[in-house]
Amino acid sequence: TRLLSSSSDSSTHNASMELSDLRRFVDDVVELYHRNLESIPSQSTLQQQLQDLERESSDPSFWDESNSSRNSQVTSQLSNTSRLLTRLAQWQSHYDDAIAALEMLQDEHLTSNNNNNNTEERSHLIQECINSATLLQKDCQSYYELQLLCWSGPYDSRPARMVLTAGAGGTEANAWVADLKRMYERHLQKMKFTVKEEHSQPGDSVGYKSVELLVEGPNAYGWLRGEKGAHRLVRLSPFNANNKRQTTFAGVDVAPILEEQDVAGVEIPESELEITTMRAGGKGGQNVNKVETAVRIKHIPSGLQVKCSQQRSQSKNKEIAMKRLKGQLVAIAKEQRVAEINAIRGDAVEAAWGAQIRNYVLHPYKMIKDQRTNWETTDAQGF
Repeated sequence: TRLLSSSSDSSTHNASMELSDLRRFVDDVVELYHRNLESIPSQSTLQQQLQDLERESSDPSFWDESNSSRNSQVTSQLSNTSRLLTRLAQWQSHYDDAIAALEMLQDEHLTSNNNNNNTEERSHLIQECINSATLLQKDCQSYYELQLLCWSGPYDSRPARMVLTAGAGGTEANAWVADLKRMYERHLQKMKFTVKEEHSQPGDSVGYKSVELLVEGPNAYGWLRGEKGAHRLVRLSPFNANNKRQTTFAGVDVAPILEEQDVAGVEIPESELEITTMRAGGKGGQNVNKVETAVRIKHIPSGLQVKCSQQRSQSKNKEIAMKRLKGQLVAIAKEQRVAEINAIRGDAVEAAWGAQIRNYVLHPYKMIKDQRTNWETTDAQGF
């Protein structure tokens, strides 16, 4: 990307060079814009889909409990289609502004005849063209990368559930979970995903022991599944009385959210399950603090475990946890290309030494490094 400028004493030759550079930049952005449009249904098709979905959701019987799987699917499609239409409208606006400014610059250049009286107006048009084209380029590139990276897995297009869990490190680990939560929320909002906190367990003094996020948007799971693993932080701990360097860990688990039909017919023998109940804790009064409403289910052969405490009823929490466990097992089975659930390899996230996928070192030097690809950067603040 070429960043262009104009000064009051520019010669006609320099202005001509600026215009040719600007034209090439806009041409490159327009090519990316049209490439994205080719992969997206037309605006009229999307608007018709949106109307059909809105008509279906307006039916009084649509929200019946017996239709729960369909209404969750339609709600997700409604959100995605509406979001895509909004994005297309923004692209069109940026495209129109950039092209209009470029055409005005070209017309002004042909009629200026080495007249410097319009230098200020020309500078304004150049900046307007650059700004509009850059906004279009950034969002088109973001969309293109999302589509390119997120179509290798069978469930990449599904919404995702992220669970962040404090590992070794005590209070510092709880604070690290809060930092990761804020980092992911900002990144996902920038990528135009919808993020909702489903459940959290606060730390004893700061941060979280665990927090669960629901992420919705096109290819949400495909975008996030590479984040699964242990994340290691090294810094001068503000919770250490001697201000010593401390290493701490947090586990990030990511799973696709599947529909009822995806897990229909999946049966797991009771002998392969370890079910425990506990007090949910947190807000909610005496029911969550005195009655064991929270449920944790562990699939013994794979080591995979799911906890649910969002409902006030133990039976409902068990039902939700069972559905999530089946969904994760089905997704992992397809990703590992195994025919049977009991053939799944255990891949539980262990937030401890030797298991990290990424290091965030803030002292004595600054470096963020991905252990799987060896990608690294010293721009810790920008990351």
